[in-house]
Amino acid sequence: MKEGFPIASSIPKQPRRNHVKRTARKLLLSSGVSSLPIDIDNIYKTNGILCFSEEEAVLATSLPLPTSFVSDDNISAITQYEIIKGQKIYITIYKTHNRNIGHIRFTKAHELGHIFLRHFEDFDIPSTFNIQNNHDYWVLEREAEMFAAELLAPTAILRACGCLDRENIQSLCNLSEEAAEYVISDIHRDYHLMESDKASLEQQFYDFIKNKEYLLFISKYACEVCGNPIVSDDSYCRICGNNLKSPKKVSGNPNIYKSTIALKPTGRVYYCQKCGNFQIPAGLRECNICNAPLYNICKICNTKMSSESRYCPNCGDKLPFYSAGLLPDWKTPSLSDKIPDNINGFRRIKEWEFILDKLLVQEKYALHHCLKDSLAFEYSGKIAIYITNNVSAELINTSDVLKEVNTITLPYFDITYDEIDIKKV
Repeated sequence: MKEGFPIASSIPKQPRRNHVKRTARKLLLSSGVSSLPIDIDNIYKTNGILCFSEEEAVLATSLPLPTSFVSDDNISAITQYEIIKGQKIYITIYKTHNRNIGHIRFTKAHELGHIFLRHFEDFDIPSTFNIQNNHDYWVLEREAEMFAAELLAPTAILRACGCLDRENIQSLCNLSEEAAEYVISDIHRDYHLMESDKASLEQQFYDFIKNKEYLLFISKYACEVCGNPIVSDDSYCRICGNNLKSPKKVSGNPNIYKSTIALKPTGRVYYCQKCGNFQIPAGLRECNICNAPLYNICKICNTKMSSESRYCPNCGDKLPFYSAGLLPDWKTPSLSDKIPDNINGFRRIKEWEFILDKLLVQEKYALHHCLKDSLAFEYSGKIAIYITNNVSAELINTSDVLKEVNTITLPYFDITYDEIDIKKV
């Protein structure tokens, strides 16, 4: 133990896992980040925390760096604070020599852990250097590591994306191999942990998860024809059916093809996507009224596919949703391509897909069927909805739509609308 740095009696005997995870998720939510990899430098900036490389610190601050910190290459960063005009200002200084960007990112997140977990205030610590070099503080060091893992690789988001192996975590979260391995071990420890704020976090990352934007980071190849990111074992492109058995090459930028049909965890649609029938007996693969497919299952391989898939990645056969006309050809422009982001001062509601999905959860199937192919815009308490399906706009009860939309936007976004207009495109 170093003299001059007393051990606070309140230091926990074991890392406070729930508290650490909750604090990291709270920071993610307050920062408004909605995709991976996390912009760690922006979190420093928006929270008024100074962050310098060791080289920059020499020029930017007059704070003396401990000689032992400078000479010990095993120490990657140090965080100190100064009281300026009665306000505590934190300053993090990190090393770059022989360290890749993934290692540096984890180091920065680690230092944020010490700050947001209040290690300085609660345990009378003058700098993180003292934590790193004092065995009695090992619990606090472990908490900072857990915090960094949750901040840069949030467990709920990785599970929702199905990215739980080292290589994908490393690519998706921009981490070093060592940091990715740590994240994996931490995920497995937390597998049965009750995840507070999980729903809120998944809501914030909604587009990133549902529209599979994460594939842009973890897929090494893209289809030469349509640009769809390729999963490593695919023999045929899921979007255009292109044969991928020849050497795969990335041609231009990958394209994300959205999942326009929501599926239950079982892989079945919530209701018939063709006729709107929602009174379907259990056990059926086709609608009992119009015979439209209820599952996107390859008839040859008998394998369930994602809802945006048009071709089987194993055998190349057309899948049911595409064959039945529930999915357009991949070259068909989407409604988003046809309508600008702003119309006469109205701003597109980016959360509209989330709102439509919530209608499904609340079993508002008839309303969802009317609005499933739509975009919404807002301006000063007013909402305008543009629909493209065969439903007549005049047949939709605007009062009912306004009421149902507000029941979702109020608790989730703290917003309500006073007027509504529905238009046919």
